[in-house]
Amino acid sequence: MTKLFKFAFPLVASLVWIGLVSGGNDNALEAQMSTLKQECKEMIKGTRYEGSKLTYFTAGSSKQTKSIEVYTFLLDEYKFAISAKKCTAALTVKIYDAPAENKERVLIKEFKKAQGKNLKFSTTELNDAYVAKIPDADRLRNIHIEYAIGSGKGTKEGIVLVYGIEP
Repeated sequence: MTKLFKFAFPLVASLVWIGLVSGGNDNALEAQMSTLKQECKEMIKGTRYEGSKLTYFTAGSSKQTKSIEVYTFLLDEYKFAISAKKCTAALTVKIYDAPAENKERVLIKEFKKAQGKNLKFSTTELNDAYVAKIPDADRLRNIHIEYAIGSGKGTKEGIVLVYGIEP
């Protein structure tokens, strides 16, 4: 039992220390993301806040894609704000009418070199662009936002999306 304790204690102590050290970084990132969320809410001021989606990733040696879906089924005007200020890796934000599995999906809007910036758009803009590409299309019922993230420093980063409805 004493032999087991000699080996187990340093291992457990190391794991606890790693958890505390990495947890501190996560707490700092969480605080920054919370600040960016408030900043995004200010960008869509005058709307009724509907929700937010925080996307975390570790920018490593390879490119990656993160996708989220937002339902826009109400007839009201939706306003969106994205903060990529906590993103240092190359970032392209693409907005589609369908998920990646759908080979016939349509690219509605694209923001290149979005890292370190704030972006703002609305369903009116998206619907106008969509109808311009597909004239007989109905309005969008949902949108699929795709974050194409380039390689980076190996640090944990995040992107904030906030959306609201015009009253």
